Amino acid sequence: MVWIPQIADLADRLGAADLAAALRDPEALHHATAAPVPVALDDPEAGRISGAGVLAAWLAEQEKWRARHEVDIEPVATTVTEKRAVGEWVVHLRGPDGARIGLPVAVAVEPAAALPVRIYHSRWPLLGHHVVRSPVLPYDPDAHASDVVGAYKAALGAGDAAAVVATFAADGYFREPSGDAYRYAGTEVLSGFYKGFFSAGGGIPLKLCTVTEDGTRSAFEYICDRWGDADLPPQAGLAVYTRGGDGLITAAHVYDDVAGPVE
Repeated sequence: MVWIPQIADLADRLGAADLAAALRDPEALHHATAAPVPVALDDPEAGRISGAGVLAAWLAEQEKWRARHEVDIEPVATTVTEKRAVGEWVVHLRGPDGARIGLPVAVAVEPAAALPVRIYHSRWPLLGHHVVRSPVLPYDPDAHASDVVGAYKAALGAGDAAAVVATFAADGYFREPSGDAYRYAGTEVLSGFYKGFFSAGGGIPLKLCTVTEDGTRSAFEYICDRWGDADLPPQAGLAVYTRGGDGLITAAHVYDDVAGPVE
């Protein structure tokens, strides 16, 4: 249960002032005399939350949770287009054993969508195990990532470690959903990492739901239902890829809780 108060700022950046106000104070919206703004979000733990009253109660619990876990929120990056914004943060908090942990969180905000706020993060750092999360959005066969990110996705689906690594800059890195303790940088390290990923009989074909690109970063929401030879329960995720000056990937951040045959 991780709410980022700055999510409302993403709605503001998209010109969705009513949605931003509803996210900041849904209770005020609940008592407004004018027609209320439809508000709905999907969270990895709580699932679908809709309606001003339910959202207000959930946000109140979130505020208590942040205080109890001594939460600090570190901004990472924002990818913005005309209709959608994807924000990335690291939530620093006191974990189950009392030690400080950094939990990567990404949020897609799309004011015109039926589900305008979609939160993504792994629950491994919080619980010590994966929790399978059903798809948040439907697969869109017309969604395609461009240039080097499209090449990365194709190589990932094909299980071609060399082709995957070729899309990264020499100092590029991949960060797993559990945070910087699971970060792999440099050509040799990435090569070994992806060979391990593909040791379950092949690649990881992702079904894209949305693509958000601003020229520097490409973010896509996806469904993962196969890993190598294994069929998986369809699971939701989001990934963000940053390009460097040479057009190659300098950073790959994944936000999911996919329970696959290879860890």
